[in-house]
Amino acid sequence: MVDRRAANRRPIGESVTSFDIPPPKTATISPEVNIDSTILEQKTTSSSNDDKSDIDKYADAKPIPFFSLFRHGTTQDKLIIFIGMFIQACVGLSFSGMNLVFGEVLDDLSSPSESILSSTIGTIKIMAVLAAVFGAAAFIGMSFIPFGAARITNRVRNAYVKAVLAQDMEFFDESKPGEIVAALAEYTMDFEEGLSIKLGEGLQATAGGLGGLGVALYFS
Repeated sequence: MVDRRAANRRPIGESVTSFDIPPPKTATISPEVNIDSTILEQKTTSSSNDDKSDIDKYADAKPIPFFSLFRHGTTQDKLIIFIGMFIQACVGLSFSGMNLVFGEVLDDLSSPSESILSSTIGTIKIMAVLAAVFGAAAFIGMSFIPFGAARITNRVRNAYVKAVLAQDMEFFDESKPGEIVAALAEYTMDFEEGLSIKLGEGLQATAGGLGGLGVALYFS
């Protein structure tokens, strides 16, 4: 009987090359590669792609008049939004008024007739009262506009659903799965954001810029 183990046994000292375990590979990073710049480049690319997709999303959209955005709102909704718009415009103009009061404080500090505290205490009280009033007005204005915009957006959603349900079966066969629901959620969210936050901030910034320009021209 032949001992197979003895036949396969290798002499002592002979190197076993077929069963040599290779050394573990270590991950090396080239010093020429900047990881931070690579990550930043990937984020910039993704953000630019998102911006392009947002632009392409409304590429076929037709512009409409500004007041047509409120056609689905009731008289109460429009009144709420217009009150908020008026308050936001006043808040924007208030920055110019605060600059005028702050200028009075600087004048009192530059040439005090009495002590500094007695010369500026009246103007400081006026500035504190105006700051409290304008802060409350800004809170009310930025609460009225989103509240009215949310009410109008709900009616837009209802009108969208009614229009979709009135379509023929061919319309649903040609649509992709989930496309109608995604469009309902995405477009109405953009509509509400533009009619609430963007409108309030834009109106406040515009009023503040015009007020500052008027004050600068008046005192120039």
